[in-house]
Amino acid sequence: MSGYRVSVEQLTKIAIRLFIGMGYSEKDATLAADVLVETDRRGVDTHGLARMGLYNKLTGAEGRVNKNARLRIISETPPYLMIDADHGLGVIMAPQAVELAISRAAEHGACIMGVRNSGHFGAAGYYADKCVRKGFIALVSSNSPATMAPYGGIKEFHGNSPWSLAIPGGNRYPEPVMFDMACSEVSNGKIETAIRENRQVPIGWGIDKNGEPATDPAAIWQGGCLLPFGGVKGYCIALLLEMLSSMLTFASFGNSTNMVGNHENTSHFVLLMDPDKFGSPELYRESVDVYIDQIKAMPLASGVSEIIVPGELEARAITANKINGIYLDKEVADSLAEVARERRLLPAGQGFEKMLDW
Repeated sequence: MSGYRVSVEQLTKIAIRLFIGMGYSEKDATLAADVLVETDRRGVDTHGLARMGLYNKLTGAEGRVNKNARLRIISETPPYLMIDADHGLGVIMAPQAVELAISRAAEHGACIMGVRNSGHFGAAGYYADKCVRKGFIALVSSNSPATMAPYGGIKEFHGNSPWSLAIPGGNRYPEPVMFDMACSEVSNGKIETAIRENRQVPIGWGIDKNGEPATDPAAIWQGGCLLPFGGVKGYCIALLLEMLSSMLTFASFGNSTNMVGNHENTSHFVLLMDPDKFGSPELYRESVDVYIDQIKAMPLASGVSEIIVPGELEARAITANKINGIYLDKEVADSLAEVARERRLLPAGQGFEKMLDW
């Protein structure tokens, strides 16, 4: 069997049980599970359950993650809000911080929030999607460990600055218009997937330890680094986003990220705006519909069947995965079973199939 189709409900049960097995409360485990399962449901399989091994590793390293972390408001001058995440697991602390930002934006029409002392929070699009479905325009970004060379460099210096921008849809096109991306040509998850599948990658994804273009993903992973998308343009965007995430929160930046004590020291930036505050909700929604109609009516290039609006593929994936279940390739399923065995939730010798009975 090359993989498994698992319902959203069953996959959520599995994820919650694994996080509880790591020592988190049921409440916190449920928050973390939702981040991963919803990300898989949107079709972003590099940042869904495939990341469970990472969170297990972070939890297992003594002092790396505070399993009893609680959010603390450092300062608040509406619409500004500064949060300390108490060195908790990112996929537990960031959802709580974003819910707080949503509540403040509902009250004041906007919220500009910084979060420090957090951790790897998964896909930025998960959080932007939560905000946009409450009616807000959302920009969410995070710093990350040094994994990408600056334009013209050959060694990693800054993170790939994952970010997502989401804008509410219209009446005939109610789904949000949004994207979710890292500023490297591809994410680390794509490199890991290529290694698992034993296949080469295109020139431009990364370089080896000598600074030479690499097609072997292992050469990028072991001593090499990623490259920014679009050359100098991606580099500039990554740099500025890292400044928003790191410097406004007085956190680490550049190659010092992930190197402060035993903690991840990741920081996030969230900007929410209520489009209705600009004066005419009806005209806004009508404008979105007209704009998308015009885009989709444009002449098509050879071999193209339709023009896709950002966020449309994810919306289709959500519908398909609700009907068919979420697909997990065998390597990801095996990694979940490995975590389960390590946490003594699964006897030695048993695999993912047994977890489907949970």
